[in-house]
Amino acid sequence: MKRYFKNIQSLLIVVLIVIIFLLRNCSGPVEPTERVIRDTIVEYVTIEKEYPVYVPKIKYVTKVDIDTFTTPIDTAAILADYYAIRTYEDTQVLDSLDLTITDTVSQNQILGRKIAYNFTYPRTTIKETIYLNKRELYFGVGVTGNLDQLQYLGGEMVFRNKKRQAYGLGVGVDQNLIPVISARMYWKLGK
Repeated sequence: MKRYFKNIQSLLIVVLIVIIFLLRNCSGPVEPTERVIRDTIVEYVTIEKEYPVYVPKIKYVTKVDIDTFTTPIDTAAILADYYAIRTYEDTQVLDSLDLTITDTVSQNQILGRKIAYNFTYPRTTIKETIYLNKRELYFGVGVTGNLDQLQYLGGEMVFRNKKRQAYGLGVGVDQNLIPVISARMYWKLGK
C-alpha cells in the first residue's frame, strides 16, 4: 500500500509540473520588453573666423598751427616716430566668445584693421541604444553531490527565449558512471 501511494505521489508531481509548464507557455504572446540606454554627449564646437583687412577712410583732419616751441625739438626723432608702424592688439573674452581686434597705425592714421573671433558653443547629442530581448544559449558544467559522494557530473545547456523563460538540458554520469539526463525550466521573477 505504501508503494502504491509513493507511485501516485510521483505521478501527481510529474502531472503538476507538466500542467504548470503548459499554463506558462499557453498564456498568449508576450511582447518582448526592451531596454533603452541613453548617452548624452556634450561636444564643444569652436568657430574661428577672420575678417579681411579693413582700411579706414579719413572723414576729417584737424590742423593746429604752432608758431613757437619753448623746448628744443629733435626733428629726426619726431620723423622716426611719425613713420614708425605700430600694431595694437585688443582681445576681449566674453564667456564663449574671444574677440581680437588688431590695428596697424603709422603716420597718424590707421593703416589696417583685422578682426578675428573664436566662438565656442556646446552641442548636445543624445544617443539612444535600444536592446530587445533576444534568444540566448548557454553551455556549462554541472556538479551535484554532498561531502561524502558525487551524485552527478555532466555538461549542461540552457536556452533563454524572448519571453525570458529558460530551459535547461543536461547529460552526465553519476558516481557509478551510469548516464543521467536532467531537464530544467526557469522563469524570471519580478520585472
